[in-house]
Amino acid sequence: MQIKLCDIISKLEAEVINPVQEEVGIEGLASLSGAGPDELSFYHDGRYLKDLKSTNAAAVLVSLEFDEEVDHIPLIKVKNPSMAFNEIAKDLYSSESDSYGKGIHPSAIIAEDVQIDPSTVSVGPNVVIGAGTKIGKGTTIGAGVIMGSNVEVDENGYFYPNVVIYDRSRIGKRVIVHGGSVIGSDGFGFEYDGSVHQKIEHFGYVIIEDDVEIGANCTIDRGRFGKTLIGQGTKFDNLVQVGHNVTIGKNCIFVADTAIGGSCKIGDNVTMAAQVGVAGHIEIGSNVVLVARTGVTKSLAGGEPDKPAFYSGFPAGPIDRVRKEMVFPRRFPNILSRLKAIEDQLSSE
Repeated sequence: MQIKLCDIISKLEAEVINPVQEEVGIEGLASLSGAGPDELSFYHDGRYLKDLKSTNAAAVLVSLEFDEEVDHIPLIKVKNPSMAFNEIAKDLYSSESDSYGKGIHPSAIIAEDVQIDPSTVSVGPNVVIGAGTKIGKGTTIGAGVIMGSNVEVDENGYFYPNVVIYDRSRIGKRVIVHGGSVIGSDGFGFEYDGSVHQKIEHFGYVIIEDDVEIGANCTIDRGRFGKTLIGQGTKFDNLVQVGHNVTIGKNCIFVADTAIGGSCKIGDNVTMAAQVGVAGHIEIGSNVVLVARTGVTKSLAGGEPDKPAFYSGFPAGPIDRVRKEMVFPRRFPNILSRLKAIEDQLSSE
């Protein structure tokens, strides 16, 4: 697919520095250093000024405040170069996200009472959809996706290949689930009876609210009873584990290899960096940031929208305190050396 550069400028309603040739078409997007003469790039960080001045891109998106002297390529001035770049990406690569086309592939197995409109959805090869399930308009279901019985999927969702959604899960509008993720599997629940670990039955469900995105190979367990809830606008990286009966608030971020134990309650606007671990039955307030590899063993107070509470370490503590605790052991050799000098002085008197 190709988009004329002049059409991009018109869509963005942007001011342009340096001449633009009307016949130039944009066929791809790339970094400043990697872009070619038919590709668009963007600049938003002073560390890449050298790359900007030497780029071979057809044009570059820059901020409204940009005032450096670059005269060899057109510069398109926009409020937010990164987000404008993102909007052009949607247009340029839209055909790739709709590779199956509208309709239901003949190899798909769909129960007779499934509510689905083939004229508005896309169902790929080898999809299985169970009885009583409802699929909203504009939804794309990739190859090999399995949806259980009585699942509810609202409009404009996108489910990449090999996603598995268990019975009774409820999925909101514009939800994206990447390949290999499993929603609604049993929680990890067993009781030891003195000889074997007896399985605890889980008959709850999962609710995923609007505008959630779930990365590849994530797992979200259903409740033992009741729901596991993922709040509106929350985003998961790959390889995130959410235990049974967890409640997660709105607009949270969870980075790769994070694991949340069962029955935790997570507030709004919480960020968990890579490899964070949260024990079960923990409450974490809103506006909290857990830095990478933090281990949470007790509940944590929230912060304010303009002043998040930062925690780190194991067990987790306020980041300023933990940093001081980390620095102190490094001072031991110097302290011991000074103590020895005092001892030597006292023994010589």
